[in-house]
Amino acid sequence: MKAKILGLALATLLVAVLALNSIPSQSAIIVIAFDLSNRQSPKGLEVLVEIAKPYYKVLIVSEQADLERVQPEVLKAFNEVRVGGLTALNLRDVDVLIIGQPEALIRSEAVEAIKAWFSKPNKALWIAGDSDYPAQGSEKAQQSMNAVLEAIGSVIRIDYISVEDYKENAGGAPYRVTGIVDPSPEVAFLKNNLKYNKVLFHGPGGLFVLVQGKPVNPVKQPELKPRNVYVVVRTSENSKAVENQPPEKGGLGPMFYDPLNDKVNTGPFPLMLIEVFPDNRVVIASSETMYGGYTPMTVTEYYKVPLDGPQFVTNLITYMVSLVSQPVKVTETKVVTETRTETEIRTTTLTQERTTTVQVGVSTPVATLIAVIAFLVGAVTVFLLRR
Repeated sequence: MKAKILGLALATLLVAVLALNSIPSQSAIIVIAFDLSNRQSPKGLEVLVEIAKPYYKVLIVSEQADLERVQPEVLKAFNEVRVGGLTALNLRDVDVLIIGQPEALIRSEAVEAIKAWFSKPNKALWIAGDSDYPAQGSEKAQQSMNAVLEAIGSVIRIDYISVEDYKENAGGAPYRVTGIVDPSPEVAFLKNNLKYNKVLFHGPGGLFVLVQGKPVNPVKQPELKPRNVYVVVRTSENSKAVENQPPEKGGLGPMFYDPLNDKVNTGPFPLMLIEVFPDNRVVIASSETMYGGYTPMTVTEYYKVPLDGPQFVTNLITYMVSLVSQPVKVTETKVVTETRTETEIRTTTLTQERTTTVQVGVSTPVATLIAVIAFLVGAVTVFLLRR
């Protein structure tokens, strides 16, 4: 009888141990943060949170008053709201950070916090800019975007001009650009399930890359494009650089796409670029926004032009989540000395993998419950064995 009781107790403890190792912990959840701390409009945010439904969604705001601009049903879709802006504390467990078109200049402290956050493995950042059309009053979106890109070591920049397309547009207005989804082969999967291969970029600016400090149009000069930079969306050949806020009107002058320079002022221009970094880090830069702005890229139709907005953004978020979920490949170099007739040094490279964002464990409440069950089983067993 005692042997049966002891066997039952051991079996119960074994089940508890197995449960402890099979229940995923909270650390296995992908955390996606959406920034609303730089006066962004929440327009279209409802589409983003629906796309990100399977993940832990965080809304970052500057102050409580920012929440008044968000519809109650949209606010309820977030798992958590963090007040205080883009700080190290608010970014502590974020895997994917999405910054819609800022309407206020991102503060230097926030830029430093993003830089520190992005320096860690398994991070994905998507940041959106704008054109120099004075709808928001200035070129703060481009300045913010460039400050962040420079801080994290990206070669991508956005120019202080507007890009207009006289062929691919909505309703005949060249500033309502319907960007052509034409990704580099390395990211061709971003076209999956698209019907039209077009996405709205309402009033975009022009992206370029720095190659040895010099600006390059990676669409027109693909041979000069860095290997880790990929084109995702572009304009047609019938596009042109336009300046709406020249310096004499208080704007910032063009850095590369000078409308008066016929060598660089015609398209196609890149509207969205991806730059991949070591340790499963990636930045997506788009010259228009995924939420906020005049009209975000998540729309399915604009001026009767059918578009792939929601599916395209779904593909991007899926890609970012997939990347930050991968184990990090670590390369170690060891120097091995061998003695033969003479001493030579051979360098051996070893590749290892470690997982930094996905762990297996058990949440605190479940662990506590299992521990209590194990304790009670043990106590009952001891009591019965003593009888």
